[in-house]
Amino acid sequence: MIESKNELITEFNKLTLKINDESVIVRGFIDTIKTFSKNMIFVILRDRLEKVQCVVLRKQVNDFDSINKIPLESFVKVTGKAVEVKTEIKSCTIKNREIRVETLEVVSSISAQLPFSIKDASSKGTDRANVSYNVRLDNRFLDFRVPTTYAFVKLLDGVMSGFRTYLKSEDFTEIRTTKIIQSGSEGGANLFSIDYFGKKAFLAQSSQLYKQSCIAGGMKRVFEIGYAYRAEVQNVNRYLSEFTQVDIEMEIENDYMDVIRFVHKVILHVIKYLKEHYSRELEIVREYTDFKDVELSTEPVIIDHSEGVDILKAQGYEIDYEDDFNREQEKALGAHIKKLHNVDLFVIKDYPKSQRAFYTQVCKGTNKTRSYDFLLRGEEILSGAQRETDFESLKNAIAEKGVNVDGLDFYLKMFKFAVPPHGGVGIGLERFCKCLFETNDIRPFSLFPRDPSRLYP
Repeated sequence: MIESKNELITEFNKLTLKINDESVIVRGFIDTIKTFSKNMIFVILRDRLEKVQCVVLRKQVNDFDSINKIPLESFVKVTGKAVEVKTEIKSCTIKNREIRVETLEVVSSISAQLPFSIKDASSKGTDRANVSYNVRLDNRFLDFRVPTTYAFVKLLDGVMSGFRTYLKSEDFTEIRTTKIIQSGSEGGANLFSIDYFGKKAFLAQSSQLYKQSCIAGGMKRVFEIGYAYRAEVQNVNRYLSEFTQVDIEMEIENDYMDVIRFVHKVILHVIKYLKEHYSRELEIVREYTDFKDVELSTEPVIIDHSEGVDILKAQGYEIDYEDDFNREQEKALGAHIKKLHNVDLFVIKDYPKSQRAFYTQVCKGTNKTRSYDFLLRGEEILSGAQRETDFESLKNAIAEKGVNVDGLDFYLKMFKFAVPPHGGVGIGLERFCKCLFETNDIRPFSLFPRDPSRLYP
C-alpha cells in the first residue's frame, strides 16, 4: 500500500498573506526561465491570473543545472520560503513576495513543440497581434492558460451568475427546454437540420414557444440559460452559430413597460455584480481592451422606433418607418443617446409589425407592436415583446407572415385554454459581453466557438 502525504498548496494570490520567510508549496506552469548568473535562476510560475517569481540558488538546489532544461509550460511543484522583497517585481502580478526555492519538481512535462507562445499571447503589445487567433482556437486548451482568456471565461461565468442570482431572488423558476424541434416554428429560415431517427428535425433558435408554454401552465416567471443555434453566414467577429442565451418570460400585470423596466433592473444588477465579485478579472481584461466603464441610468432611457427613424433622417440616413435599423444606424443612435443622456444603455420600443415575429402583440389600430430592443454602446444586445394571447389573432398573424404551421399545434392549442398576459426577452450573453467590454470579436466569450468557418476542436 502506498501512503499519500497530504500537502497544503498555497494559492498565488494568498502569498501576500504569508509572514516573511514562511514555508510554502506552490504549483503552476512555467511561464519564463531567466538565468541571472551562474549561481542564480529566476523561474516565473503562472497559475490562472497570477504570476510569481521563484528564485533558484545553486547552493540550495541539488539539480540546479537541470532547471534551464525544463521546457516552458511544464507543470511543476515548488517548495520554499515566501520572502518579502523591497523592490517591486514588475514582471509578476505578485509584486511584494518571491519564493526562495528549496525543491522544484516537474509534475508533468511537455513533449511537443508549443504551437504558439503563451507569453506572446498574454502580452499587451504587438507580440500578441503576431499570434494567430485561429491557431489559439485550434489549441484552445493552451489558450485557456492565457490570463486574458481565463478572465473572459470567468466573466462569462460571472454574467450567468449575476442573471441567475437576481432572477431567482425575484421568484423566477429556472427551466430547461428542448433544443431539438420538429420545425422552424418561429418563422426563421436559418435553422440547422439534423437526422432524428430517420426524420428531419432542427436545432432550436430559442426557447420562445416553450417558455411561453410554461407561462400558459401558470408558472408566472421562468428563465433559461442555454444554447441556441442559428445557421447564419454573417460576420464571424459579431455572430456565433452556437451561442448562450438568457431567455426570460413573465406574466404582465399592467403593460409591456413592466418587462422593460424589470429587464433594465436585471442588467444593472449584472453589471454591479461583476464589479463586486469579479474585480480581478475586470482588471486583467481592462489591460487587454482598455474598455471604459459603462454609463447607466437608474431608469431606462426609452425612444420609440419612429423617433429613432426621425433622428436618423435628421442625420441624413435613408430609412423608412417600416425599416429595421442596421449596424451603422444602431451606432449612430447610440452616439445620439450618449450625447443627449450620457448613457450607454437604452431601449427602442414599438417596432413595426413587419419587423417582428408572428407571436408579437400588435398595438390595436396601428402597425406598431409592443416590442423592444436594448442597445448597449450602440449595438443590440436583446430583443423582446409582449406576446399575443388571442387565438384568432395568432392564426391571422401566422397566415400573414407565411409561417409553416407544421409543428405549431402544441403552441396554438394552449391559447384555447386561457393564457395570462405575458412578455419576455432573449439575451445573447456573448454579444452582451462583447459590447460591455468593447472587444472587436465575440469569440473570446465562447469556450469553444462555433461559426461558419469553425467546427474544431
